[in-house]
Amino acid sequence: MKTKLDKSHGSGNPSKWTWKGTVEVTDNFNLSNAEEGCSEIIFDYEHAVGGLPFIETSSVVSNGGVVEIEVVFSETFAGLQSETGDGPFFLFSNAMDTYRVHTQTLEPSKVRKLIHLPFAQRSQRYQKIILKTPNSSVSIASLGCTHTRPPNPTVNTFSCSNEKLNKIWTDGVRTVDGCTVEAEETTEAWEVTEEGTQILGQHWAPCRHGTRWGDTTVDFEVKIEKGGASWGVHMVANGLIFCLDIAERSLAAFEGLSDTNGVFPSIPRGQWAITEELDLEDWISVKTVTKGSSVSVQLNRIEISTIGNLDIHPILGGSGNNTGSVAFGGPQGYISVFRSLQVTGFAGQILYRNNLLLEDKSRTFTDFAVGTNALACTIDGAKRDRALFGGDLFVMGRSICYSTANMDAILGSIKLLTSHQTEDGYLGNLCPIQAQVYTDTEEPPTYAFYSLRYALLLVVAIKDYWMHSGDIAIIQSVWTRLEKLIAFTDRFTDARGLVMAPPPLSMDWFPIGGPIFGASGKVNLAFYDALRSMSKMCSAVDIKDTFSARADLLKDSLLSHLWNGEAGIMRMSDISSETGICQDINAYAITTGIAPPHSKSIATLAAPKDSTLPRAFLGIDRWDQKKVVSPYASGFAAEALFERSCGGEAIELLEMVWGIMADRTNPNYSGGHWEALKPDGTPITDDTSLMHGWSTWPVYLLPRYLGGVQPLEAGWSSFMVKPVLASLDTVDVQLSTPAGKIGVHLDIQECLGAGDIKVTVPLGSHAKVFAPEGWIIVHSEENAGPDSLSQDIVGQEAEVIIRIRLVSEDLEASDNTPSERRKPSKKSVSFVNAEETENISVCGDKKLHRSSFKQSNILKRLHRWLT
Repeated sequence: MKTKLDKSHGSGNPSKWTWKGTVEVTDNFNLSNAEEGCSEIIFDYEHAVGGLPFIETSSVVSNGGVVEIEVVFSETFAGLQSETGDGPFFLFSNAMDTYRVHTQTLEPSKVRKLIHLPFAQRSQRYQKIILKTPNSSVSIASLGCTHTRPPNPTVNTFSCSNEKLNKIWTDGVRTVDGCTVEAEETTEAWEVTEEGTQILGQHWAPCRHGTRWGDTTVDFEVKIEKGGASWGVHMVANGLIFCLDIAERSLAAFEGLSDTNGVFPSIPRGQWAITEELDLEDWISVKTVTKGSSVSVQLNRIEISTIGNLDIHPILGGSGNNTGSVAFGGPQGYISVFRSLQVTGFAGQILYRNNLLLEDKSRTFTDFAVGTNALACTIDGAKRDRALFGGDLFVMGRSICYSTANMDAILGSIKLLTSHQTEDGYLGNLCPIQAQVYTDTEEPPTYAFYSLRYALLLVVAIKDYWMHSGDIAIIQSVWTRLEKLIAFTDRFTDARGLVMAPPPLSMDWFPIGGPIFGASGKVNLAFYDALRSMSKMCSAVDIKDTFSARADLLKDSLLSHLWNGEAGIMRMSDISSETGICQDINAYAITTGIAPPHSKSIATLAAPKDSTLPRAFLGIDRWDQKKVVSPYASGFAAEALFERSCGGEAIELLEMVWGIMADRTNPNYSGGHWEALKPDGTPITDDTSLMHGWSTWPVYLLPRYLGGVQPLEAGWSSFMVKPVLASLDTVDVQLSTPAGKIGVHLDIQECLGAGDIKVTVPLGSHAKVFAPEGWIIVHSEENAGPDSLSQDIVGQEAEVIIRIRLVSEDLEASDNTPSERRKPSKKSVSFVNAEETENISVCGDKKLHRSSFKQSNILKRLHRWLT
C-alpha cells in the first residue's frame, strides 16, 4: 500500500515503507500504541540521500503528557536492525551527526507541526520511526530531508556500450559529489551564547593547542540542561572521558574514543556516586588534574574520583602515552553549557584560556574545529568520518578531474593538509574539514598526522591536480613544504636504500591491521611515486631535477629486497611473508613501473577464477584475518591490469567488485561506491560507509584507460590518447579542460580487427594519439604517409577521425615499423566456412570476442575498413 507523501518541505523523500504494530496508511502515516508494544515504520529511500531531516505531524494524541518518538537512520540494511542505526561515529570529526538515533518529544496537537532535527544526516537509505509512548498516536503527514546544497554538475562525461560500466561510472560520480564539501557547507556543531557554549552530546572535540600536553590542570564551569555533561583529557581521537549523569547522580570514566564500544573498545575506568550535598542543577566548577599515570576530578572543590595506572596510547599523531588535549562532547541526549575554561601546566603556567563566551566564538570554533568549513574540500565518506585524508585525495582528486571538475575542492584539500607540517617536515595527511588553514608558529595538532604513506600520496595528488588544472601557483606555494617532506622521509632510509618508517608513521588504509613493521612496501612505493612526481613538478618551480635519480636508486632497492622474482610478488614488508599477497602493493608496483613483467602477476591481480570476491590480503598474518574485500585496493589492481593492456581482465574485476554495489535489487544499494565488503558481498560492518570517496576508482579508470585520454603537460596543453581495448563496441569521453573541450570517441569492431578513433583537439593544444596495444593506425588521405603506431594532431575546430586495425603477423615480425598497409593475417580474422562463421578475433594470445556473421557481410565490412 502506498500513500502520497507531501514533498513541499524537502527534496529527498522515501518511496517505500514497511511497518510493525498498529499502523494505518492513508493520506498520512498513522501510528498508535496501546498499553504495551511499540509501533514502527521503516521508510526506504531506495538509495542513499542526505540533508537536514524533517518530520511533519498532523496529529499527536496522548493521555495528557508528551509523546516520544525515536528516529533511527541507517545507510546499511544491517544497521537498520540495531537500536543505534548504523552509528555512532566517533572518529576524527564533528562534521556530521555522531549519533544515528534521535529521540524527539511531541506536544499533543491537532494542527500540523514541522520539526527539523538538530543535525544533518549526510547519507542514509533507511529511516525508522518508533512510537515509544503507551496509549498514544501520531499521524505523520510528510518526512524526508532537505538537501544542504544542489549537486555538483557532471562536467566531464563517460559512456560506453556496456551498460553495467555506465551504471558503475554514474554511481561513482554520485559518490564523488557526496564526498565533496563546498566552502561553508558544514553546520556549526556548538552554539556559543552570552552565557557560555552550549554543547550537545556529540563526538568529543579536542582543543588543537593541547594534543601534546602531558601533566595539566583543567578548570571550567558547566551547567547541565539535559542528561549530563561530558569532557575528556589526554584526548586526540581517543583518551580518558568523563560522563557526569544528572539522572543517575554519578560520574563515570571511560578510556577510548567514547563511552561506548565502536571501532575500538571503550574501557570502563570507574563510576562514582555524587552525594546529595552537591547541587547538579546550578553551575558546577570542575577541576581535572592529570599527573603521570593518574587523573583526579573535583566537583565544586569536592574530590570525586582518582584513577591510577593509566597508560593511554594515542591512536593518532605518535605523541607520548598519557598525553593529549582537553575535549568536550558527550553521549546522545546530553546538553550542557560550558564556560571559563583554563588549562595550566605542571609548573603553573597557563597553557590555554578561553571564557567560551560570545566574544570568544570565532576562536572557540577554530580551536576545537567545530565551526563551518572555510574551504571546499574532499572527505572520506559522506556519512562518516567526513574527514580529509591524503590517501583518499589520491583517488578522489583524479575522479573529480574526470567527472565534476570541482577543482576548488581539490585545491582546498591541498591547502588545508599542507598547512599542517611539523618542524622536522612531516606533512599533514588527515584533517577535520572544520579545521582552519594552520598559520601558527607552534607545532600543528597531532591529529593531522596519520600515515607517512598518505603524506607521500598527497604529493602525487598535488602533481595530478597541477597536470589537470595547470595551476602553477599552488606548486610554487607548497614546494618548500614538499621538499621538507622528502627530506623527512629520507631520514628513515637504511643502508639498503629502503625507508624504515617507525610504527606511528606506518599506518595504512586498514587501521585494524595496525602499523606495517619493517621496510613497508606501501611506504616505499609511495615514496617512489612521490619522487617521480617531484621530478615532474620541477619545471613548475624552474629548478634542476634531482629526484628522478633518487627514484631510480629506490627502484633498484625495492627490486633487490622486496621483489620475489620467482613468485612475481612485491612483499608487504621485508619481514612479512615472501609469498603473502597484498593486493594494492602488487598493483602499485606495476602502475609505477617498478615490477617487471611476470607470468603470474596478472593472475594475482585479476578476478578470482572461482568467482569469489578478491581479498585485499592473502597469506599475511594479522592482515588476512578480517578477510576484507577492499574497493580501494581493487582499484589499484584494476589500474595495473589496464597498464598491462589487459582490458578484459580489468573490466571483469570492476564488474565483479563494483557490480555488487550497482545492483538496484541489493538491500544495501546506495547509488554509490562502498568502503569495504565481506567475501559474501555485504558491507564489512554495520557502519560501513556506502558512499566512500576512496572507492571511486572507476570514475577515473574508465575514461582514462578505455578512452585512453590523459594530460601530458600541465593544463592539457598537450595530451595523450591511447585506449585499452576491452571488447567494447563504443567508448565516448568528453572533457572540459583549461585548454578547451576534448573529446574521444571509439567505434571498434574487435572481431573484425578494425575501428575508428575520433578525437577533438582544442585550438592551441596538441594530442599524441596511439593505436591500442597490438593495433596500428592506417594510412589515409588525411593521414598521409606509412601506417604507424601513433599520430600527432594539432588543435583544430574539426573532429579528426583516425582509422586503426589489428596488426598482422608479418607486421609484428618487422619491429613494429611498417612501410606499407597489410591485410590482417589468419591470426587476426579467420573464416570457418563459406556460409556462416563462428568468428574469434585474437590479439596476442587473448580471445577478445565471439559472434556469428554471414561471410558476405564480413567481407564487405573488411573491404570498407581496410581498403
